[in-house]
Amino acid sequence: MFHCIPLWRCNRHVETIDKRHCSLVYVPEEIYRYARSLEELLLDANQLRELPEQFFQLVKLRKLGLSDNEIQRLPPEIANFMQLVELDVSRNDIPEIPESISFCKALQIADFSGNPLTRLPESFPELQNLTCLSVNDISLQSLPENIGNRSARLLHPFRTDIGLKQSGGSCLTT
Repeated sequence: MFHCIPLWRCNRHVETIDKRHCSLVYVPEEIYRYARSLEELLLDANQLRELPEQFFQLVKLRKLGLSDNEIQRLPPEIANFMQLVELDVSRNDIPEIPESISFCKALQIADFSGNPLTRLPESFPELQNLTCLSVNDISLQSLPENIGNRSARLLHPFRTDIGLKQSGGSCLTT
C-alpha cells in the first residue's frame, strides 16, 4: 500500500512533490520549506477545498496538479506562478478563473474540465504560449473575443453550442 512519506525526511532541495491520493484536507505545511526549489507539485485526488495565501509563494512551480479535489476558488494570486507551464485544476468546484491568470505567461497546458465555469477570462488571449486548453464537461456560454485570433493552433475541432468555426491545430478540447 502506498503511504504518504513525511517530507522532512527528504532532501532539503526538492523539485517534485507527489501527494496524490493522500486524503489531504489541507495543503501540508512542510511543502513551503521547499519554496526555493519546488518545480512540480501534484496534489491531485485529495479533498482540498481551498488554497491558502502561503501556497502562492511557491513561485518556482512549473507544473501544478490539483485535479479531483473540492477547490471552490482559484484566487487572483495565481498570477504569482509566472513560471507555470502546466496547470490541471480539472474536476473541482471552481466557478470562475481570475483575470490575473494572464500573468502566467509561460502557461502551455491548462485543464479546467469538469468545473462549473460559464466563461473564460477576457485576458485569456494574452496567454501567448498556451497550446493545449481542455474545457471538457463545462457549459461555456462564450469565449473571449480574441481567443481565435491569438493562435489558430489553439482552436482544434471545437464542438460546442457557442458556434465556433473549426480550424487546424493542437488542442482545445470540449
